[in-house]
Amino acid sequence: MLADEPTGALDSQTGEAVLRLLRARVDAGAAGVLVTHEARHAGWADRVVFLRDGVVVDTSGPLTQAEELLEPVS
Repeated sequence: MLADEPTGALDSQTGEAVLRLLRARVDAGAAGVLVTHEARHAGWADRVVFLRDGVVVDTSGPLTQAEELLEPVS
């Protein structure tokens, strides 16, 4: 599955439901890629890849160094 900003136009409750659905499919064996600008969504991931200006700046487990990497963006 490729989910590009799947919660962008949704209220928070519906967005969480979508993320739960995607997570359930991955837990059942599907491969999944989630593209998002929402740092809080990283908590749903098994692996996180941070990009800045199209360049990979970090690959890690969920939320590893997230605060440090996101600070300049905020």
